[in-house]
Amino acid sequence: MTLPGFSFEQLLILPIAISAFIVLLSIIVFFHEYGHFSAARLLGVRVDVFSIGFGKPIARWRDRKGTEWRISRWPLGGYVKFFGDGSPASSPSAEVQEEQAPRPATTQFPRPGSDDGETASMSEEDRKVCFHLKPVWARAIIVAAGPMANFVLAAAIFWVLLMSFGAYVSAPKVGEVVADSAAEAAGFAPGDLIVSVNNRKIRRFDDLTMVTRLSAGEVLVFEVERDGVVVKLDATPRRQEIDDAFGNKAEVGVLGIVGDPGAAEFVRYGALPALKEASARVWQVISGTFKFLSRLVVGKEDTRQLGGPIKMAQYAGQSAVSGFQSDGERPAFIDSLRISLANFINLAAVVSISIGFLNLLPVPVLDGGHLMYYAYEAIVGRPLGAAAQQIGFQLGIILLASFMIFVTWNDLTNLLSLNS
Repeated sequence: MTLPGFSFEQLLILPIAISAFIVLLSIIVFFHEYGHFSAARLLGVRVDVFSIGFGKPIARWRDRKGTEWRISRWPLGGYVKFFGDGSPASSPSAEVQEEQAPRPATTQFPRPGSDDGETASMSEEDRKVCFHLKPVWARAIIVAAGPMANFVLAAAIFWVLLMSFGAYVSAPKVGEVVADSAAEAAGFAPGDLIVSVNNRKIRRFDDLTMVTRLSAGEVLVFEVERDGVVVKLDATPRRQEIDDAFGNKAEVGVLGIVGDPGAAEFVRYGALPALKEASARVWQVISGTFKFLSRLVVGKEDTRQLGGPIKMAQYAGQSAVSGFQSDGERPAFIDSLRISLANFINLAAVVSISIGFLNLLPVPVLDGGHLMYYAYEAIVGRPLGAAAQQIGFQLGIILLASFMIFVTWNDLTNLLSLNS
């Protein structure tokens, strides 16, 4: 007996998806928090706690510098708690504020060096290692180091994959034009070499795919080399439902061009070319995410495309078994394992970039919200008032909780509709 709408094979993949998701998230969270941790150590801030997961610790130990490392019960995140923090959100502790009249918790401490009674009980040694008493530039570096670590992790993953496995690179050459498509209406023809889109140079077919998928309903100006002559064509990608690499449904912009198989070649990368390509891939994901969110804000993208933890777990599970699922002749076990591992690690890089990017959004409680407050402090010369910070903090929690509820509902709805 199986759950209604779900196949036996899907139920077998469920524990793999959950396990893969936990591993994926734990690795990414560790690097994110280690970015904060390493920057804090470098800038002389004492780190009290480094935790992977939330809730009651199931394992803990203390290093030589006094930091307590924890593995906690719920592996759905993590945090670094600096000296002077009253919470993982970096609000000043009661000890730091004990001589001040009661005031709301904030994401910042008052201006470094202020002697208004809030630090009178702290020793000079403690003041030197308190996060909230560091200059604004130091606090900004520590906060930004988390998302930056996510980007560095992704670049390192792409770099290793490119050097280890290489990649197929296809020139943006038209092999076939789909009938009744936007490309046919625009006048594309087999043999056309696409040079640029909206003055953005196109190096390979993947670049073209990225541009068109995020441009449904937008008029794009193509420069195309045809018989040695560059011509301009205007085309508007049409929103269509497609299957992604793992067979999931997605609505994206489709131009209606099939690449020329003869224009593809396998490339093995050396260390420096791989690093350059890895950096380009990180930027491609960042810019693509930014464009998607920009289009979402103005109503050009469907909010149902947003995904959350369930969708991430689904993709993690699918990538972990992708090498063992083939419609044709199945590769040898070791080859299937290599394919699954490569796809899973590649997904980890993409998710790491996405988490780093989302953490930089200017929402209080996220790293970007802290940076927004620090920018205000740097410009005005003093921190934003405690009451205003508290209001922003509360709004940030409401916004983040609402977003998580919405994307989780999206995930459940999409998952059920996929199996209906």
